Amino acid sequence: MKNVEQPLDPVEYRFWLPPEGLTLTTGPDNEEIDVPQILLPLHVKDLETSPTPSEKMIGEGIYDYLRRFPDCPKADEYASIIKSAYPFYVADLGSQIIMLEMKEVDPLYIRRKINMLKILALIDPENFELLQKIGIAYFELSLIYTELINIRRELGDARFWFEKARRLKTEDIGNLNYLAQICYFSGAYPQAKLYWRIITDKLEKSDSKTELLGRIERIENNQVPPQPLIEYLESIGIAMEHYHVEQYPEACIIMERLEEEGSLLREMPNPEFFYFLGLCREKTEELAGAFESFNKTLELDPQHQAAQEALDRILDANEGAS
Repeated sequence: MKNVEQPLDPVEYRFWLPPEGLTLTTGPDNEEIDVPQILLPLHVKDLETSPTPSEKMIGEGIYDYLRRFPDCPKADEYASIIKSAYPFYVADLGSQIIMLEMKEVDPLYIRRKINMLKILALIDPENFELLQKIGIAYFELSLIYTELINIRRELGDARFWFEKARRLKTEDIGNLNYLAQICYFSGAYPQAKLYWRIITDKLEKSDSKTELLGRIERIENNQVPPQPLIEYLESIGIAMEHYHVEQYPEACIIMERLEEEGSLLREMPNPEFFYFLGLCREKTEELAGAFESFNKTLELDPQHQAAQEALDRILDANEGAS
C-alpha cells in the first residue's frame, strides 16, 4: 500500500537525525555503511540513556518500528539500512514468519506475519512469491468471521498485492485465481470470468478445470447472487458488531435474514455461519432454533468443539428446567 503517516508513540519512539557522515559497520571485515540523512525512529529509553545512540540502538529502533509500521514514510530507506547493516534481522524475520505460519489461523498472528512480509518485500521488491504471500495473508484475514466488518478493506489490500505480483508473472494461475475470487466476491463478474477463462485455457482436463468452467457458465447464464457476496459477508460483520455490544436481537435479525435469503450459504457453506447464528438465537432465548443451528454446524464440521459444547449447554439447561 502507499506509505501513510503513522502516529509516533512518544512513550516508545522518538525520531533522531543522525549527524552527517555517520557510518555503521557490518560483516567480519567491519565494512562501513553510510547512514542517510533522514529521521530515524529510535526507542525513547535508548535516547534517554545516550544522546548519541550506539549501532545496536539504531538497529533495534529501526527494526522494531518497521515491524509495527511497515507502510510508514521512509520505510524503503529503513529497510535498506536493515538489509545493509543488520542482515541478521532479515534472517530473524524469516524464522519468525515460519513460526507464525505454524500457529492456528488467528487475526493477530496473520497481521504480524503481514507486517514482517512487507519488510521483506521492501528489501526484495521483485520477489513474486513474497508479494503473493502478502496478498494471500490479506485474503485469508478478510474471510475470518471476526474480521468480516473490515472485509472491503482487507480484500482491497489483498487485490493490491496480487496485482503487484501479477506485474512480475502476468499469467500465474494461482495468482489469477485469487484475483478472480476477489472480483467475484465484489460483484465484478465479467472480470472474474476473464481471469477464470485464462486459467482454464492453461489447465489440462481435471476436477479443478471442470469446477472453474462451471463457474464461468453460471456467470454467463447470470446465475449469480442477487447481491455481491461481499455485501452478505459484511452484513455478518455488522451482526457481530451488534452481538459484541449485547444487541442480540439486532444481530439475530441480520443472521436469520441471511439464512432465509440463502445466497451466501449456497455459495459459501460455512459452519461458522450456523455457529454464530446459534449463539444469537441462544442469547435471544430461541433455544430450539439455537439447537438446530448448532446441529447444522456439526453437520458441516463434526469436530467443531464450541458447537458441541453449546449443544451440551442447551441440553443441560433443558434438563435443569424439567
